Amino acid sequence: MKVRDIMSHPVIRIGPDTPVTDAAALLVEHGISALPVVDDTQRLIGILSEADLVAGRIPAHGDQQPPPTTSRAGQLMTDSPITREPDSDVADVVHTMLDHRLRAIPIVDHGTLVGIISRRDVLRCVAQGELTSADVWRHRFGLVDQDRG
Repeated sequence: MKVRDIMSHPVIRIGPDTPVTDAAALLVEHGISALPVVDDTQRLIGILSEADLVAGRIPAHGDQQPPPTTSRAGQLMTDSPITREPDSDVADVVHTMLDHRLRAIPIVDHGTLVGIISRRDVLRCVAQGELTSADVWRHRFGLVDQDRG
């Protein structure tokens, strides 16, 4: 199964100058965990996740430092996020998600954002019986079924 078959598109995206309060509202409103950040030409330049928005805003126990005054998505986003292409194998992408503890991976075609695949997209395939743990294990540990290539 290819990523293009299950990725979410069109993608809710933001620009680097999007206020962090607006970005947080989009995550909550749409029930998503990350927002791709694109430039004016729709090229992916980063990703802003729930963790990026929360980190540093809630002080650790006993921390006397005030929260940062960061106000724009481009200041908090993860630069150069892990990406995949539409023709990537879903099992390979799941492997990457598990290894890097990612909730979502932007899908790009020659640098341009075309979709996003999330854990929820993968879970939908599992619930429909379209992706099994055996598929993921085969890719994760390099076991190739001779009948499947």
